[in-house]
Amino acid sequence: MKKRIADDTSLLQAIYDSSSVGIFLLDMSGRIVHANRRMADLFRYTLEELMGSEYVSLIHPLEREAGRQNMLNTMARGVGHVDVERLYRRRDGSEFWGNLTGKALVDANGRTTGLVGNIADIDQRKRTEWELAASQERFERLARTVPCVLYDYILHGDGDSRFLYLNSRCEEIFEVPAEVLMANMECFWQLVHPEDLPRLRQEEQAANLSASQFSSEIRILTPSGRQKWLRLSSRPNVIEPGQSAVWSGFMLDITQAKQLEDELRQLATTDALTGLCNRQSFLRLAEQEMARFNRAGNPASVLMLDLDYFKHINDTYGHGVGDAVLRDFARRTGILLRQVDLFGRIGGEEFCILSPDTDQDGGLALGQRLCQAIAGQPAHCNGLSIAYTVSIGVTGFRAGDPNFDAVLARADSALYQAKRHGRNQVAQM
Repeated sequence: MKKRIADDTSLLQAIYDSSSVGIFLLDMSGRIVHANRRMADLFRYTLEELMGSEYVSLIHPLEREAGRQNMLNTMARGVGHVDVERLYRRRDGSEFWGNLTGKALVDANGRTTGLVGNIADIDQRKRTEWELAASQERFERLARTVPCVLYDYILHGDGDSRFLYLNSRCEEIFEVPAEVLMANMECFWQLVHPEDLPRLRQEEQAANLSASQFSSEIRILTPSGRQKWLRLSSRPNVIEPGQSAVWSGFMLDITQAKQLEDELRQLATTDALTGLCNRQSFLRLAEQEMARFNRAGNPASVLMLDLDYFKHINDTYGHGVGDAVLRDFARRTGILLRQVDLFGRIGGEEFCILSPDTDQDGGLALGQRLCQAIAGQPAHCNGLSIAYTVSIGVTGFRAGDPNFDAVLARADSALYQAKRHGRNQVAQM
């Protein structure tokens, strides 16, 4: 019994010390009476040095009094919790931003005995946010004032064109000297992405015919192989619409802005933990697939998957290990799927697969393969080997299904049958 208690204590201590956040416990005087190794590492103290020190001494002097009042108020109330971003100072004088979360400790008699909290290092995130904000501000300022590449461009009524002027920033953007592009317009057209070139030529001709402002976004491929996004904007100095005109404008490198758009789009459609489609994205794509079924009758199978006893894994090993199991499941399941299969996380430990051009029997066979594969190999995390299984409900698209929600409900009922009959198995409906 003593050995088991010792083993459990060692395991909990290992999990405690392997946490990515600093964890600490304060007594009623605000002194640190317990902390994990990450807490000591964050502030570059040893654990021994940290014990007995005042928590507020770790806060940057500019925020120290606010931190003290926050701590005292939390202890005084004995309810609620703290969630605040705060500037801290390490032992060597360096500073970092941390996200503090914590709550008062209350004993069985309702008496506050201290405060428990954790600090996550968000310094890089804060700096990234500042850098992005500064970059966006700089981008907007430059777009309003000094364009990256200034140009004069003559466009004749017959479509012939050439640059009359390009400033010195041209070579930085295009990796080609301005003199080369002004001497040979074909060099510029060759730099434009082949998929964007026809559209660009059509847009400039339409703008020339109407003598209106020209604006477009295109991709270029530089001699070094880099792809860049450019925003083009110009106004014509026209004698008569449709005739020769000199267009004065700028070309602005918006590659970073486009990359940020892609990242935001990815965040909006992707489950952050597993990298799979999130629920909203999955359901939207599934409705599109169902519309295809209603038009052409192409079969599709739907599998609802739920990890067995996942709450027990979280309660036993902690949410960090639970997250690792979810990532392991997503990775191993994805290996067994086709590229056309749609795979998403639609709940905590609930996942869904839509397999196009696969009837229900094919979906059942896929579910059995997945069930066997998951049960046959444990997940590994922080030196632990976590065995787990999955229950799967299978159904298929049917004529008369009003929407995908009806299909999902049927797959969910089949999943419930698999759970009710012992888990680690596949049921269909």
